[in-house]
Amino acid sequence: MENSLFLTFSSFLFVIHFVPLAASTPSYLSFLQCLSKHSHPSDHILSRVYTPNNSSYKSVLQHYIRNQRFNRSTTPKPDIIFTPLQESHVQVAVTCCRKTDKYLKIRSGGHDYKGISYVSNISFVLLDMSNLRSIDVDIQNETAWVQAGALLGELYYRIWEKSKVHAFPAGVCPTVGVGGHITGGGYGNLSMDYHKNFLPLIFS
Repeated sequence: MENSLFLTFSSFLFVIHFVPLAASTPSYLSFLQCLSKHSHPSDHILSRVYTPNNSSYKSVLQHYIRNQRFNRSTTPKPDIIFTPLQESHVQVAVTCCRKTDKYLKIRSGGHDYKGISYVSNISFVLLDMSNLRSIDVDIQNETAWVQAGALLGELYYRIWEKSKVHAFPAGVCPTVGVGGHITGGGYGNLSMDYHKNFLPLIFS
């Protein structure tokens, strides 16, 4: 077997910080109500919701905007930013977007320089995966479970901690999100030579 780790990718989603809802639209309210209804109170899911009324909304939105062309006041922005902390949060977010007919965009590392993951002319919810970034490397089986918000640099480092002869064939930029890279948005110098390493990916 080639000395390159197969990567098993666990796709998680993110939820958002709750804010005053005085100026909310009906669909906005129904989405938040749905989150609350389909989650356990102990999850505090609404604490992961950020709306334009929240003082942290702007900083959360801008944190992974890599192209300043889309960091302008005129750029269309999400109605809600959802930053989940656990897999169940992601499941609820997807469910509630479907139930309330909200457009969903998912951002991992924000390296889509066209702003595809965080810009839309249609009203949308931004699912920000940056808090879901655990990495579990199994050298014996040559696999790794990686959450969607982890960055390539973090993955490389965790592999290096376990082995000096294993690697994952991705790119040279350490801030690219694993989620976007693996689902087809990225490439690396070794991708063509070791492209078969992507075949055993399992999404959950």
